[in-house]
Amino acid sequence: MLAGVAVSAVVAAGCESPLDRSRDEAVRQAVVQSQRAFLAPLAEGGIVELKRDASDVEAGLTEQQRQELDTMSGMGAYEDRPADAGMDLLGEQEEASVALTLQRAVRLAVENNLDLATARLTPVIADRQLDQADAVFDAELFANLEYSNLDTPGPSTGLVPGLSGDRQSETTALTTGIRQTIRATGGRVQLETTATRTNDDPSLAGVAPFYDADLLLTLEQPLLRNFGRDVTEAQVALAGNARDAAVQDLRASTINLVDAVIQAYWDVLFARQQLLIQSKLLERTVDDRDRIKERLEFDVSKVRFTEANSFVELRRSDVIRARQQWRAASDQLKRLINADDLPLADETLIIPADQPLDAPLSFSLLDTVTTALAERPELRAAALAIDDTLVRQRVADNAKLPQLDLTAGVGLNGVDIDNAAGAYEQLSDADYLDFLLGLDFAYPLGNRGPEALAEQRRYENEQAVLDYRRLSQDVVLEVKGALRDIVTQYELIGAARAARRAAADNLRAIQAQEDAGVALTPEFLLDLKLSAQQRLADAETQEASALTGYMTAISELYRTQGTLLDHMGVRFDDPTQGE
Repeated sequence: MLAGVAVSAVVAAGCESPLDRSRDEAVRQAVVQSQRAFLAPLAEGGIVELKRDASDVEAGLTEQQRQELDTMSGMGAYEDRPADAGMDLLGEQEEASVALTLQRAVRLAVENNLDLATARLTPVIADRQLDQADAVFDAELFANLEYSNLDTPGPSTGLVPGLSGDRQSETTALTTGIRQTIRATGGRVQLETTATRTNDDPSLAGVAPFYDADLLLTLEQPLLRNFGRDVTEAQVALAGNARDAAVQDLRASTINLVDAVIQAYWDVLFARQQLLIQSKLLERTVDDRDRIKERLEFDVSKVRFTEANSFVELRRSDVIRARQQWRAASDQLKRLINADDLPLADETLIIPADQPLDAPLSFSLLDTVTTALAERPELRAAALAIDDTLVRQRVADNAKLPQLDLTAGVGLNGVDIDNAAGAYEQLSDADYLDFLLGLDFAYPLGNRGPEALAEQRRYENEQAVLDYRRLSQDVVLEVKGALRDIVTQYELIGAARAARRAAADNLRAIQAQEDAGVALTPEFLLDLKLSAQQRLADAETQEASALTGYMTAISELYRTQGTLLDHMGVRFDDPTQGE
């Protein structure tokens, strides 16, 4: 069904000039409409709004308790806490940092990224190739100057004693003119004039030298094979499609870059948040280790103290790894941004100024998939590939015809014994007219080569349509995967937040026992309190991961739809326009 709709749409559009870019839109819309038929089962689906399962933990907490637990844990609890990244590669302990919004990061990347700058040149190069393909229809001036001096020996006629049969001939000829290929028919028209000075000795006409002027208009026109716009403009159409495909590739590269920047931005935030969480956990562990050390002379054994020390060092190693992850994530974002004030070689750390949100998203699977099928640049490029095969197929069908070429011409002649100007004056009298007419016919017996090529082109068209269908399925799969990831991450936020609040409430209860004067035994500090601290840190990390994962999942959804640039307010400029 898809192949029939796509092919019929393009064949109908093929009656127009191959340069008519509306044909590409017809191909794309035809295939999108065909894909809608495959999505008919989704037509009954409405708007879906994200929701989470009820949590027993959340249900048991009052609003005041939630606020108290969010004050001691979670991303909000670290807003004013500095992150110590340790010594950088310049040997500095006081790290340089800069706050950066997501919007500015995206803008800087689009303006400065080197990969994107390289990609922008590809459509411009393709546009120059289109100019080259179209330049074959430009008129061409030509000129040719020839000079000959011939001394031809010959036997004496014997009629006149002493008279030799030798002959000398000096000829100078200047030909100028203009020629052009006819866009509509594939023929070539040429208008030329030749001025000739001839000096023969002896002169058969009894005049030497004399001047000859010619004006000749000729037409070389294929009547069957190689006739018509489908053939003459085929290379122009293919070059135009290549240019448009390069623009779509650039748009895809821009979308992928913005998506990569968004993911890198939230990776930086998560890495920094993880460092804050691990640093806080290390402080708590060191504080409890010191309390155990104070009791070393009373009720704490050496074994329990060394166990506490091992906890400290393990958590210190987690802090070291978190520092490295923050620096690595910051460098990755700087590489994508490539801004002059944030050079990659510098050790400046990026602090994300934006915070992730967990607002529920509403979506329609039918609308989302339909938008993706209409907007994805990869599908637009695939539609152009279908058009390429149809252009080549029309050329191949034309090549099956016999060769029948017409040659026609009309010329004016003039001669003068004084100068070339006098010869040209005679042309206006039209006393001497030349008429030329010829037909050239050829047809290979069996015509196997052209027939095989035409069949090949039909298979290539079918292959291109199947490729489009396969790519469409990949797009639908990506969209559904992105939606499922959004649903999963949104649910994970709720579960991780409930787990974090439960862990924070547990640690608060243990702290309340400690404040009430419970015995600070090693079992209480090591087995109970340190374990509660670790659970809280793990829950905080999972919540931060779910929040940043939710933001990157939303970005991925817009990428799979092909609308990420509009979502981020990025204007896509076609570099081939306005030149």
